[in-house]
Amino acid sequence: MSTTLAILVPAVGWALLHFLWKGALLSLAAALFLRLTRGGRPQVRYIVLCTALVLCVLVPFVDGYRQFTEMTAATATVDPVPVMPIWVPQPAAPALLEDPMLWVVVGWLFGVCLMMVRVVVGLAWVHRLAHASHACANDAWQACVSALAQRCGIRRPIRVRVVPHLPSPVAAGWWRPVVLVPASLLTQMPPDLIEALLAHEVAHIRRFDYLVNLMQRAIEALLFYHPGVWWLSGRIRVERELIADELAASLTGNPRHLALALNQLSQQQGVEAVPAGAAVWAHGGVLSERIRRLVRPQQPAGWASVGLTVALGAALVVSAVVVPQYVGAAFAREALSVSDDAQRMLAHASAIGKVEALVGLIQSKHVYVVEDGSGKVLLQRDADSVVPIASLTKLMTAMVVLDARPELNRVVQIAPADAGTPALRRAGVPVGTNLALRDVMQLALMSSDNRAAYALARTYPGGVPAFERALQAKIAALGLTHTVLNEPTGLSAHNRSTASDIAIIAKAAADYPEIRRDTTYTSETLQINGQPVEYRNTNPLVGVRGWDIQLSKTGFTDEAGRCLIMQIRSAGTSITMVLLNGHRAVTVPTMS
Repeated sequence: MSTTLAILVPAVGWALLHFLWKGALLSLAAALFLRLTRGGRPQVRYIVLCTALVLCVLVPFVDGYRQFTEMTAATATVDPVPVMPIWVPQPAAPALLEDPMLWVVVGWLFGVCLMMVRVVVGLAWVHRLAHASHACANDAWQACVSALAQRCGIRRPIRVRVVPHLPSPVAAGWWRPVVLVPASLLTQMPPDLIEALLAHEVAHIRRFDYLVNLMQRAIEALLFYHPGVWWLSGRIRVERELIADELAASLTGNPRHLALALNQLSQQQGVEAVPAGAAVWAHGGVLSERIRRLVRPQQPAGWASVGLTVALGAALVVSAVVVPQYVGAAFAREALSVSDDAQRMLAHASAIGKVEALVGLIQSKHVYVVEDGSGKVLLQRDADSVVPIASLTKLMTAMVVLDARPELNRVVQIAPADAGTPALRRAGVPVGTNLALRDVMQLALMSSDNRAAYALARTYPGGVPAFERALQAKIAALGLTHTVLNEPTGLSAHNRSTASDIAIIAKAAADYPEIRRDTTYTSETLQINGQPVEYRNTNPLVGVRGWDIQLSKTGFTDEAGRCLIMQIRSAGTSITMVLLNGHRAVTVPTMS
């Protein structure tokens, strides 16, 4: 799983889940506002309801964006691996599939797709009606609609189309609006009532209600799982019809005609089912309330009352969004404590992605990545096979020497015995070089110098035999049941262990400040026979921006392949990774 996906999935999932209670508070605030403003101006109620519905989108979006940016910032200290990106799907797939937030997001996306299909079907239905219908045979109705539009200030032409088997007039489109009129309406309803209904549809077009209705459908699709969103959207349609009724009554000058037309529409039977919400219908909303308001209009509230209701509604909406942020902090803390595993996965997402790239680059056959604090295994591949470990042995050599509490300023001379074997003769610190013990250890760990490592064992109190006994005792003390070490350098193929045992060695070595320091220097210049010589770390990732490496050791022989130990910090947590038996080198200085 990519780093971005590992962060995005839980961010979206938690935002959707937290919206369950935040959306409920928004709906409750809107309901209280409607209760306190009964009989008030529908325009004010409509604005407050629309604001609440828009907040229903903004709240989870802001929550998700905030969580995404916070999680991204937590892992931003780790840059991509400075090598060719390689994806290794085997270790990452289980972590992805086990994340419960993944299934929350997948289920949400599936529901959104189904709801969008519903919206598209409705739009297609209206488009088909608009193009399959016939122009109104009576030019008087077209002229009537054009006159109503002119009175409203609409400059765009509005077409009138006759459609059979339609329950009521409907307005559709905004750039090229059209009013669809049922054929039965023209024969069964008096002309003055038809004019009132047409005025209602023109009012919808004047207010761009078709676009607002589409916005509502999109929000319903995105937040389909929340009943509060459906309730808010339904109440918006009720208030919208009341506003269009007021505007239509002012256009015709006779609200009673519209009331009679709505009453006659409510008594019609036998109309075919149509896609819900496909357009703006004349018979929408609560007809009884609409008729009551047209027949017995209430006195509009004064400006003081309007201001009070607006202020109250705004306070309720703000309280439903802002106040829960403080309450939500407690929920968030609880969620973080309950979902420690998910949070750790997010914290390590970038690190795991880089380990996958390294595994693919080095082509390691044995992989073991563990979170040091909890002991949770993050990645593994054939981690219990016993294989040669090459110069990873030097970590054990350094620990055994340091356990003897030596004087690190003591001078050690590289003797001919330290280069006595053919392998040791090939390269290393020149024979006869005098160095402080701490410098010899640094060369053994940082640049993986084999002569320096052998010199550490040779100068151990009691010599090589005593060192070998101490080495076996250290193996037993660490509980390394699958580890066999016969010499201090790792050149012998008989030095063998498993990736899981090596992780134990790395964790123990990290307790030695000298080992942590020496393995994480990028380079060091030492005086060798009076000449400055620069020695570099065999791990090319040490010192690279984005890798917070706390411990490092490489190894290579023909039998062991390319081996790597690293302990890194990711989002404040320590992770140990062991890669054994690789067959390709990193593209910068070769591992030894």
